[in-house]
Amino acid sequence: MRNLPFFQSVSTLVGTIIGAGILGLPYVFAKAGFWTGLLVLVAVTLAMIFIKLMIGEVTLRTGERHQLAGYIGQYLGPKWKILSLLISITIYGALLAYFIGVGEALSAIFGGYYLVYSIFFYILAAFFIYKGVSLIKNAEFFLSVVVLAIFFIIVAFSHGHMNLNNVSGFSFSNLLVPFGVILFACSGTLAIPEMRQILKHREYLLKRAILTGVLFSSTIYALFALVVVAVTGQFTTEIATIGLGREVGPLLLIVGNLFAIFTMSTSFLSCGLALRDMFRYDFKLARHWPWLLVIVGPIILYALGWHDFIQIIGFAGALGFGLEGFEYIFTYWKARKHGNRHPEFAINKNLAFVMSIYLVITFVCGLGWVVFDIIK
Repeated sequence: MRNLPFFQSVSTLVGTIIGAGILGLPYVFAKAGFWTGLLVLVAVTLAMIFIKLMIGEVTLRTGERHQLAGYIGQYLGPKWKILSLLISITIYGALLAYFIGVGEALSAIFGGYYLVYSIFFYILAAFFIYKGVSLIKNAEFFLSVVVLAIFFIIVAFSHGHMNLNNVSGFSFSNLLVPFGVILFACSGTLAIPEMRQILKHREYLLKRAILTGVLFSSTIYALFALVVVAVTGQFTTEIATIGLGREVGPLLLIVGNLFAIFTMSTSFLSCGLALRDMFRYDFKLARHWPWLLVIVGPIILYALGWHDFIQIIGFAGALGFGLEGFEYIFTYWKARKHGNRHPEFAINKNLAFVMSIYLVITFVCGLGWVVFDIIK
């Protein structure tokens, strides 16, 4: 199939973006006011288009294969690369959120203690990450199709239970309330280097794949938040599909939580593989160490007491991306000057400057969410 690499690259990005974050979005939309949440989603989506295009151009200006830390190290130097490693530890927060979320979704369907299901999922996901990219990219393509099908089933079953009076509320004072969770939900930058590898010899498709993946993901986010908030209103739960199932009925409880399981599974695989490749290609760790470091990190965080789903994804999104985003901007401008390969697409320099300013504002807001969450 001639277009298969394009669809695989898009599904890799969508699978990385749409994960645990989608399950937390309705909760923060309901908490901040639906229209407040939608405004923040639009603003963050624009920022994600900018940063992903910039990272995509960096990969195309570089002949060598890296993960994000490697590009940062090549253009900014080894000290920045080490800093990137420290910041990338927040990826463990994302993996931990998927670990907890999948367990709770399975528990909602079958009953029992969520940690048992989380451990079973973790063992299976660890096997996929150990096997690598060829197995995962095919699994992600399949899972992305399944996720889309289940999403439309959820919309169809929920339609008769929606109350549009629940879709209300706007407050400037609440703009930071959903920011961390939305930033986490929309990130997915780890997928960009892998997308370039999937599109090898077809790199001219990377720009279109990025735009398609980001816009598709945010559209699904907006529709999902609309449906869930319209059905559950002030009773929206932190993991949206659990509350949705309670309101609509047992069948949707099963279907909705299957949706949660599949979305978090695709993101876990994408993030886990990207982190493994960072240790392998950017830090030159040999044999089984990259895989082992990916698997052990989230378990340590869980043992240290990180159990709150919304707090984990909000903190990981706001602090992790808020800090690392500045590195991406600096790396982009260095790559424009010192790249060793002619890129298949290049952003206009004046537009790139405006994009950089917008991104700085977005990342500062993300860090502001961290301060807000600590002092509230």
